[in-house]
Amino acid sequence: MFRLRTLFLILAALTLTAACGSSSSASESAEETTTTEPGETTTTTAVQTSDGAETAPVTVSGAALPQLEGGGVFSDEADDPAIGSVAPTLTGTNFNGSEVSIGPDGRAKVVYFLAHWCPHCQDEVNLINELVADGVQPSEIDLYAVTIAVDETRPNYPPSEWLENFPGTVMRDSAENEAGLASGISGIPYTLYLDGENNLIARSVGSLEKDQVLNLWNVVASGA
Repeated sequence: MFRLRTLFLILAALTLTAACGSSSSASESAEETTTTEPGETTTTTAVQTSDGAETAPVTVSGAALPQLEGGGVFSDEADDPAIGSVAPTLTGTNFNGSEVSIGPDGRAKVVYFLAHWCPHCQDEVNLINELVADGVQPSEIDLYAVTIAVDETRPNYPPSEWLENFPGTVMRDSAENEAGLASGISGIPYTLYLDGENNLIARSVGSLEKDQVLNLWNVVASGA
């Protein structure tokens, strides 16, 4: 797990540089011509799946969550006073520019905040993919990944390629990491466990074992 001090030094440095995201904004398309019958042609348009930007503007609605101290799973108000409070609604885009909203939509959700260069985050994504492939994701929950602290000089860049097959919805954070900061991030991987009204059921900081992840998914599903 990357601790608070290290993480926020990185976030602060990224905020002051322009290297944390591409300025490309338009999707490119290419025309392909195929022959269907003699003398007849059909023209189709192939659209790229990414608009080329690794960060994008984010809108935060509602009060920010406080930061946590330490790592592990926090699901009790005695350990985390934010439990039971409403997490802010995050509205941004995925890597092809389509709007993504993480808010009170009636669906329970698990929201992962991940940095492409973080080996613990990479392990977490592999674990999530394994669980989903095993067919044990409860149908009552939706999975989200929010990409934070993007740095083109660090390993496993770009996050758009890394999370291309994430088994859920991906949202890119802003260059200033507004979604992560509003969500109380204090180390990575960082995860919010929310009910359908965006109430905070639990939070976790750092790597978890497979059985821990599955147990938390089931806890969230039971409160859906």
